[in-house]
Amino acid sequence: MKKYINPILLPIFIDSCSSETSAQLNTGSVKECLEGLTTKLYLALNSQRFDTVDAFKDQAIWDAAILDKSIVPLFDVYEVASDNTDAVKYETGNFVYTTKKEIKKMVAESYLSICSHRALKSYENSDYTQVYEATDKGEILGVYDDDGVRVKGQDMSDFDVHIRERPTNDKPAFSMITVTFRDFEEFENNGIVVKPSWDPNTLNGIFELQLKILTTSDTEITFSALSSCGNNYYNELSDTDMLLLDAASSPQSIVSMTNANNIYTATGVALVTGTLATDGVVTINENNVESQPAAVTIV
Repeated sequence: MKKYINPILLPIFIDSCSSETSAQLNTGSVKECLEGLTTKLYLALNSQRFDTVDAFKDQAIWDAAILDKSIVPLFDVYEVASDNTDAVKYETGNFVYTTKKEIKKMVAESYLSICSHRALKSYENSDYTQVYEATDKGEILGVYDDDGVRVKGQDMSDFDVHIRERPTNDKPAFSMITVTFRDFEEFENNGIVVKPSWDPNTLNGIFELQLKILTTSDTEITFSALSSCGNNYYNELSDTDMLLLDAASSPQSIVSMTNANNIYTATGVALVTGTLATDGVVTINENNVESQPAAVTIV
């Protein structure tokens, strides 16, 4: 069911106009405040909110939301276009009846490897049902929540990732997405366009690492960490970044860890079969990285 919002009660805020309006619906204007072209999307959990517009502009709060995975920056988007559908109306004489409501959609392309395409597709039919947009002007687009104070992303009814298109002589491989907005008037009725002091297009998601176990013993485990679809060695991990568990998911102590020639050596005492992974999401040199658990078998 569509959630109707009274435009008199909820404001609109556009940074470039330095104004906030709710009841001012007059049409006089000297300069139109037009947002830029969408260049990046951020999916958000249904429950995610910024407490105020100022919080919405605070990079530290964005960074924390990315770290706890309530907001996920997606890949850069190109060839952005509208794919809206107008309402269908039945008319006879002076009788008019809407048989099908308007549908607001956005389509865009991202040029992705197969592992990035798989990551993107994992957000279909997920709990991430809101979307924020960044523009080529460095703006971020959101909307007011029902209270007219907190800020949220636009609600989506669908996030679709199409079949990945193979490369041709004229164009690289790409993935097309379609965002279907739940309320075609949500942004127009209570939209927010802010331009923070930092560039939102530079926000990255969490980088996935793959741990490859090489050798094991009850005192030593050697492994490599790979990023970028498993073809680049990642050598920035330290022992405090790692979590070694036994088969009952109880922690095992890593006494020390070194790296030489793209191979980590983790040492311990009386180590047993279990799993090795990063200790959740860890931040290294301003990048967030995470690995899935890798099986460690010690005989």
